[in-house]
Amino acid sequence: MSTNDPLFKFDPEQHQYTYAGIVEPSVTQLLQEFGIVDYSGVPKARLEYKRVLGVAVHRACHLLDECNLDEEKLSKPLVPYVEAYKKFCEISGFEARSEFTEVSLRSKKWRFCGTPDRQGLLITTLGGEEAIVDLKCTWKLYNAVGPQLSGYKLLVEENYGIKIRKRFGLQLKPTGNYELQEFKDPTDLNDFLACVSLHWSKRKKYENHYKGGQFNEYDND
Repeated sequence: MSTNDPLFKFDPEQHQYTYAGIVEPSVTQLLQEFGIVDYSGVPKARLEYKRVLGVAVHRACHLLDECNLDEEKLSKPLVPYVEAYKKFCEISGFEARSEFTEVSLRSKKWRFCGTPDRQGLLITTLGGEEAIVDLKCTWKLYNAVGPQLSGYKLLVEENYGIKIRKRFGLQLKPTGNYELQEFKDPTDLNDFLACVSLHWSKRKKYENHYKGGQFNEYDND
């Protein structure tokens, strides 16, 4: 789905995607809906801090990719994360396609959306193969990153016609170091698409059968 489609809109304040006025789920929302991503045990203050940090780190790394980052004006908490990203680029030879970073996309085929990634989706060639790299400021790389990357992979391939060969999670650490992990499990895609299918089934097939928290056996609409 072209990002120029006037029917496709993204509200950054609500983090809500709509197409022709109909709300469509994002990659992360789908994983949260079915418990693959679960932040319920994280204190709200800590969760908000990490969210703000992630957005800021992504923005700084994006500016760095475009050679527009004024590192002297970088706030102190961001410095080690940016240094970790710079180190990763230098060691791996990573070259980001910044025009594909932080672009809101929609899958016409599957009816889900995403901004690959909210903390940064970078597409490049690693080892001669096209890859997506998802930046994370979390304290570890969780298995849920696998299905998340599969969702972004679908969006990129459908919208840009790029065949993604590899999926990586890049953990940027407050020590200035990083950890790179490739996600190879082929069932990640099945898990993600199961979330997409169940989401739309709940909204369309089963939405009228539960009213007031109780099942209505006579409602067959």
